[in-house]
Amino acid sequence: MDNRAPLWMIGATALNRAGGLIMILILGHAIAPDLLAGYFSAIVTIGVAISITQAGCGPLLVRLAQNRQWRAVMGIVMLRVALALAAIIILAPGLPPVAWPVLMMPLAAALSPDWIITARLQFHRILAIGSLGQIAGIAIALYASAGPATNSTAWLYGCAPAISLTTCLASAFWAWSGGHKPRHSPANTSPAAIPLNIKIWPQLVLLTLLAGLLPNIDIAFLPSTLAQSDHDALMLVHRLLLLCAAGFAAISGVLFAQKQTGAGRDIWLFIPALCMALALLILPNAALTLLFGHSSAASSDILRLAAPWPLLLALVLRQILILQERSGHVVLATLAMVICVGGAAALAQLGTVDGIVMAMNAKLALLAGLFMMAARLDVWQRYASCQN
Repeated sequence: MDNRAPLWMIGATALNRAGGLIMILILGHAIAPDLLAGYFSAIVTIGVAISITQAGCGPLLVRLAQNRQWRAVMGIVMLRVALALAAIIILAPGLPPVAWPVLMMPLAAALSPDWIITARLQFHRILAIGSLGQIAGIAIALYASAGPATNSTAWLYGCAPAISLTTCLASAFWAWSGGHKPRHSPANTSPAAIPLNIKIWPQLVLLTLLAGLLPNIDIAFLPSTLAQSDHDALMLVHRLLLLCAAGFAAISGVLFAQKQTGAGRDIWLFIPALCMALALLILPNAALTLLFGHSSAASSDILRLAAPWPLLLALVLRQILILQERSGHVVLATLAMVICVGGAAALAQLGTVDGIVMAMNAKLALLAGLFMMAARLDVWQRYASCQN
């Protein structure tokens, strides 16, 4: 088992973030603000379609591939393609004609076989795929901003699709190329892999969706009555928290694919989380200045209140990794989704930033406690069953 695997995924995440920042800097200095606003609006719209297309299927496809359940894999991929085509048909009339390249993104996301590379534990390939995608996107951005002859809106709308198509093609090359054999793959260690129990599919999808929603959904429900200065400060803090969440998502994806348990799983999750929490608590000004080039007293105070958030998120992700492949937790996963969405709606009723941040921490703590109780009950039931 490759102990450096989480580092490959963290590197890929950092590379994608850096590439996106470079593209924004290039386009922001060369494209008119009104054109950029339209472009970002189209990307947000198509991003929703991509989320629906991929909804919670990633870990399920990884495990099905590792267990050689190819018929189920093909069914899920066909469903993803159907969802992508439906999203394209629905969204196309609402987009300007010049934005047609972004309509390719849901289909590229549905067809991309990057989950095969993850199932094979070839995480170094994920970093290479991300590099190629970012290079393609930056190249199109440079071409779009090169001068009057090429500074057209059509090339602007080609930046994000260039990333999607390049990563899809690179994933397909490494997934299907016969020259690259799977390394350390659980499917190769035994002649007959045990099929994944179909009863856990719904909870696996629900818990995957939960892990994806947790970092973003609270901010999506922010009240319009919040003061503009408080809103801006909270958005800056949330952007920093999203960087922490992206790192945890990469790490937990690796731990899931490797079927990592015990101390190894906890070390990879909690040591980075503890370091992040301490940095946000002790050095909030330095963290904000490093990311945004400036900091304010209001943002620093909010960041200190949010310091437990990375640690609580890591705890929730740990419990999800423990429970998502144990049968009998569909009701728990549904309840957690209700708490996630309902808690975000209730959080929006709070009128102060401090209250919102503390409620965000409290919601994660509630979910972590709920999952821990379920895990203990699950262990007790298994123990009682063995005794009987």
